[in-house]
Amino acid sequence: MDLESRNQPQAILPIFHSVQLDTDLCVGCTTCIKFCPTKAIRVKNGKAKIFEDRCIDCGECIRRCPKGAKKAISDPIFLMDGYDLKVALPAPSLYAQFGPKYRHSDIFNALHKSGFDEVFDVAWGALVVTEMTRNLLSQTDLRPRISSACPVVVRLIQQRFPSLIPNLVPILPPFEIAAREVRNRLNHLSKRIGIFFLSPCTAKVTAIKMPLGYEYSAINAVFSFGKVYRLIKRALDPLYSLISPPSRLPSDSELPSIRIDDILYEPHAQPLSQHLLPIIDNLDSGIGWARSDGELDALHIENAVSVDGISNVIELLEAIENGNTDSIEYVEALACPGGCVGGPMAVENPYIARSTIRQRYRSAALVSAVPQPFLDGYQNIKEESRPPSPKSIEKEYEAFRWNKPLSPNPVLVLDKDLSKALEMAERIEYIRGKLPGIDCGACGAPDCDSFAEDIVRGLSTLDECILLADQDINQS
Repeated sequence: MDLESRNQPQAILPIFHSVQLDTDLCVGCTTCIKFCPTKAIRVKNGKAKIFEDRCIDCGECIRRCPKGAKKAISDPIFLMDGYDLKVALPAPSLYAQFGPKYRHSDIFNALHKSGFDEVFDVAWGALVVTEMTRNLLSQTDLRPRISSACPVVVRLIQQRFPSLIPNLVPILPPFEIAAREVRNRLNHLSKRIGIFFLSPCTAKVTAIKMPLGYEYSAINAVFSFGKVYRLIKRALDPLYSLISPPSRLPSDSELPSIRIDDILYEPHAQPLSQHLLPIIDNLDSGIGWARSDGELDALHIENAVSVDGISNVIELLEAIENGNTDSIEYVEALACPGGCVGGPMAVENPYIARSTIRQRYRSAALVSAVPQPFLDGYQNIKEESRPPSPKSIEKEYEAFRWNKPLSPNPVLVLDKDLSKALEMAERIEYIRGKLPGIDCGACGAPDCDSFAEDIVRGLSTLDECILLADQDINQS
């Protein structure tokens, strides 16, 4: 593979899901089907089955499965070996995984010691989105605008609330904006450049493989927090290697080998003066995006709503669709409890992580000038080497906006032919009247409505309802 092709963003996959099922661990307990927000899971023959066309990779089944049969799939760390220059893009919530005793610069240095040549904060991309959103809100009367930063919410709207697609903010997500900034600054180098997003979110893994509102991603791979946590922790505290890690983390065999001597005495991170990307201070507002309310705190909008947790998001979207939110100008909607700190690939407890973000950035305010480097090695950095202030990029807005229309994804439509769809709806209603209506899940569907629909679609039969069978036996 030549250098030019190595530096190209990855190709879009026709279909990909970060949330996967391990059938060997599945015991068919039906817990997952009751909490899936899109009713994408069924249990057949004692095993769960995920309908790929309905799954939005929210990771709710990962949180709920008592046997750990739902897995979060991200890229393996050895993919870094294929690049000469390795750039880490830490999500803001990464800084919440290690507690407030570690400074921003400590974690930054630990990333360098963990095998990354350069580091660039996704929080900078969050500040760009903040400025672009403020500009957009001043130019439109459409209410309410809905943040598109959470890919779960975007896919949920495509599937269940297509009438709200125009309400979505048509701006690239922070991780993509940060990645494009990095690539623009480094692509002149005669090196194979790999950009790696460090993420707590299954849906963002999928969004990078299958972008929403844009054609390609500038990111080469996504590493879960679990895959980099041990590396960073070793760099922060060499004695950590002597402590048994949480069970959610990968084993040593899954990680690149790093000698403790390297960390203690000869860190392979290059001297600060040799780094190509600046380390930026004053990113507090952007890092605050890691928790719910963080985006609103940066925007400073009074008539706005923040909602987290997928069931709460659905409830609010229903209210918006019904026209009950005329007074609301903006909605920050996050599928994970507590925000991105509650992502299914995060390591720290989401409530502790949210508290860490609050403690670390309690006095955060919107950045209004070019962020300044916070390490001595960057005090004399040239002006042209600094990323532009978010307020100075107005001319670049178009480059950071969606360039691909976001279309509805009507997977819940019974049939494209309206007459057939109406006929199927009547049959569903008829069958639904025969069912007991207690939504026990014993049939393998989340509720009686879904079971009736499955019967009409030919995916189930009425005799799979155990309660009906019991009634027939008793009556006989």
